[in-house]
Amino acid sequence: MILVDTSAWIAFFRDRGPVASIVDWALEDDDAALCGPVLTELRRGFLSAAERGKTIPLLLACHQLPQPANLWEEAGDLGFALARKGVTVKSLDLLIAAYALTHGVPILTVDRDFHLIARSGAGLHLVDV
Repeated sequence: MILVDTSAWIAFFRDRGPVASIVDWALEDDDAALCGPVLTELRRGFLSAAERGKTIPLLLACHQLPQPANLWEEAGDLGFALARKGVTVKSLDLLIAAYALTHGVPILTVDRDFHLIARSGAGLHLVDV
């Protein structure tokens, strides 16, 4: 199973490159997962009600990772540890990373923040693209 980040979903919806192919493969193999923060980002970003109505059922068919019991603490602690190393990332990305770390799943993303987190030694794994 892989946690598909918002940036990867956007690549998929726009049919852009290898990331779109990996999302397609994950959907076919029932390996695509979502978490609350990604679902929030996606639900607010649709351009039309028609696009939204067509896409939300696809998203809801994916695995929904349960919210970790200590999500807020884990994300905050991760942000603190990263800051000590001179790395600053968006708070929503800290939440998404905390989901992935708690559930032991890699993230499919093209977002730079996750690459910074992964390189920091936090134990976050990314899907190779």
